[in-house]
Amino acid sequence: MAGARLLAGLTSPWSVGFSSFGLAYGAYHIWDSTQSGSKYDLHEDLTGKTYIVTGATSGIGQSTAEELAKRNARVIMACRNREKCVQVRRDIVLNTRNKQVYCRQCDLEDFDSIRTFVQKLSKGKFELDRIDGIVHNAAMMSNERKVNKEGIEKTIATNHLGSFLLTGLLMDKLLEQTNPVRIVFLNSNIIDRKCDLKLEDLNSEHAKKFDGYEVYKHSKLASAIFSKELSERVKDTNISVIVADPGRTKSNLSAQMDGQTFFLSRWLLKIVSFGMGERRTEKAVRPVLYALCDPETKDENGLFIDRERHTQPWSEIVLNEESRKNLWNVSVSWSRLAQHLQKLREDIGDAAIQMSETPTVQNSASGKSWKTLWLW
Repeated sequence: MAGARLLAGLTSPWSVGFSSFGLAYGAYHIWDSTQSGSKYDLHEDLTGKTYIVTGATSGIGQSTAEELAKRNARVIMACRNREKCVQVRRDIVLNTRNKQVYCRQCDLEDFDSIRTFVQKLSKGKFELDRIDGIVHNAAMMSNERKVNKEGIEKTIATNHLGSFLLTGLLMDKLLEQTNPVRIVFLNSNIIDRKCDLKLEDLNSEHAKKFDGYEVYKHSKLASAIFSKELSERVKDTNISVIVADPGRTKSNLSAQMDGQTFFLSRWLLKIVSFGMGERRTEKAVRPVLYALCDPETKDENGLFIDRERHTQPWSEIVLNEESRKNLWNVSVSWSRLAQHLQKLREDIGDAAIQMSETPTVQNSASGKSWKTLWLW
């Protein structure tokens, strides 16, 4: 009789339901542990150090800002949407008890916004006494072609040209510092998958149909080429450059794509991403922190690391010096770097002199300057 009751209890809907839930949760936990990659935690105390993180209101950018704040760093959240930034910043401060987290508006598709951002960091009440690292995280993907006020397609403007201009405008300030500076670009191994630099159609004007994913791939390839070229130019200075691939990560990057606008396709994509090992941002941030702050990468430059923090090879097109030089020259022109630098120097009180005549700040250790780095 007692055995019958026990059997009935074990086979009841409630018992079966709870058992199934436990098995499913255990299976998910095991799967999540295997997909998270090797364990890593940054143990550095970052007190007194300052980091700029672009696109810090969501995804890996938000996780990066919070992890830096946990370790007592001063964090500048460079974000397009200031209202959203204020909300996210409040949560980070509450979670970390670090009040040295600041919102600064910087829209990477708007080149004037980038110059204003750098201007505020260079002079006035928001001036920074030092910068120890920059995380180029902000990125976008769109299902239709849109242009900024300069007439430049927004994906290439945000994912490459904005980072190019921001780095260029900060270069004088970085070079005159005595402390080492690490610049980290987030990228992906998708740049190795049937991806080529379409320099003749960088603005995505001539394709029969706009393919947002393909345009995104090409913009990330452009970013990788810039990163590699920058790493070559900053050799023997206080600046180093590393590219980090966080792997497939849960984010809202593709939220505007067609597949995300329909309920059924959105859930199918989630299932596929789950099966392919999509990671949570708190796990995906590991290679970013490793590249930005870990003592092991202190003297490294020009690396491309994967989600497990292992060095991965660059593609042939990234290693091609002519391709890098051609993209660099186009980027200088399209971003109007010279004009923005001159306007920046006027705004912060420096003499407004043509760039060819401008005395440039030289790094004391290498003798390199903004001009020799950007215009060689």
